[in-house]
Order: sequence, then structure tokens, then C-alpha cells
Amino acid sequence: MAQRGRPRSKPMKKWNPRYSKTAVRVALQNAFMDSPEIAMLVNTHMFTKQILQSCDEWALNDGQTPPE
Repeated sequence: MAQRGRPRSKPMKKWNPRYSKTAVRVALQNAFMDSPEIAMLVNTHMFTKQILQSCDEWALNDGQTPPE
């Protein structure tokens, strides 16, 4: 008997790198150095995006590869 409903899609591979403590520390320091007033007015979305982008670059330079 055929199954009803929408067919299941293939699982998507996710980019899940392992960040080192040094990479996260450097990314946080750089984010605060770029805009010192961020301690008063934090746009969490942009701040988080900047940190993750920096950590992703660090992971790529470390030899980790994103999914295809």
C-alpha cells in the first residue's frame, strides 16, 4: 500500500564546525574593538552574525570543510 502525504526529503548536511576557544575569544575581542559603543547598544543579530562569520573563517583556515 502506498504511503499518503508528502514524501520525505533527504536530510540536509549542516555546517557544524568546532570552534576553538582562541577563535571565539579573538572574534569577541575584534567585535568589541570594531565598535566600542556596542557595550551600550547591542544589536544582538548583527553582533552574533559578526562573531560567527569570524569563527567560520577561522575554522576554514584550520582545515574544516563546509558541506557540499
